[in-house]
Amino acid sequence: MAAGPRPRDPSQRVRDALVGGRSRGRAATLLRGAGRALVLGLASALFPRPTAALPARGAIRKVLVVRVDERVGNQLLTTPLLRAIKLGLPAAELHLLAPRQATAIEPPHVDRLWAWQKRDAFQAPHRFVGLLRALRRERFDVVIEAGHWSAFPLTAVLLARLIRGQVTVGHDRGEAARFLSHAVPHDPANGNEIPAKLELLSALGLEPRGLEPETGLGLDPAPARALLTAVGIGDRPLAVLNPGARLADRRWPPEPYAAVARGLAARGLSVLVVWGPGEEPIAREIAGRSGATLAPATDLSLLAGLLRAARIVVTNNSGPMHLAAAVGAPTVGVFFSGDSARWGHRLPTFAAAEVRTPADHAIVLEACDRLLSLS
Repeated sequence: MAAGPRPRDPSQRVRDALVGGRSRGRAATLLRGAGRALVLGLASALFPRPTAALPARGAIRKVLVVRVDERVGNQLLTTPLLRAIKLGLPAAELHLLAPRQATAIEPPHVDRLWAWQKRDAFQAPHRFVGLLRALRRERFDVVIEAGHWSAFPLTAVLLARLIRGQVTVGHDRGEAARFLSHAVPHDPANGNEIPAKLELLSALGLEPRGLEPETGLGLDPAPARALLTAVGIGDRPLAVLNPGARLADRRWPPEPYAAVARGLAARGLSVLVVWGPGEEPIAREIAGRSGATLAPATDLSLLAGLLRAARIVVTNNSGPMHLAAAVGAPTVGVFFSGDSARWGHRLPTFAAAEVRTPADHAIVLEACDRLLSLS
């Protein structure tokens, strides 16, 4: 009797799946790269490089800042630029073009906020074209593309060019300069994100007006006070822990966070563990290990109110870290991947703690002590 086919080794199936996944990933990367090159080539052919001179400062009536990143933290990092523009050009209208999700931070200093979604260009082109026409009718004197200095945001640069401002300002990132009338060089000494973004002010002859981010969220203390009363904390001194993060390599494990929670409780603070979408199991584990209080689900406004009420905030490098800095809370940023120089805040109320192992919770508590001693 002939033998049937031998069953495949399960480990071989896993290896085959991994190889297939990597192949598909490489193909997708190549496809995206080819599409980007095609769009860039077409745009370069259709749009001549703008060469207009900057208007006199007193003649600038309308400025548009384009920041298309959907992440709340990156929108908050743009607010020092918005503040400097508005205070430096008080007679000019300041407009902001940002994704609908990012408008939730309620940025101060903005006279008009334009909300958009990238997918509208494909799924609702009539909406995208309508927005573009409305922006063109504003006849902006200056359009500033305010994406990261380190990357070439093709969508943002093309948007800034399509809006047809009198001049278009942005960082010089190789091909990006092709679409800008004023390409600002990046100073390598400005490794931190906010000072690097403030380099764009030089094109208008403006000065920075501080490094702190800002938000209009959480100004009413009543919702946060009601939550703290409901969970049994009330008016006792509050520490807020945010152990979540969008990127896995920015999440410090639950065990050392629980040790920090116990240390803060020993210092007389009531510890509240907050969490975002998909992060509740992590927060629940920390609360269970430490005896801290698990927060209910919160929106950005309520989270901002809790951060405003806190004597100390301990958080991974994430949107809530920048939100804590924006509301002025004493904040210890836990950096698990060694990038505090770029993403930390140069503020007296902020301390960066570089960690590697669970034993490094002592480093975090030392940073907490330094900030608590200032209050």
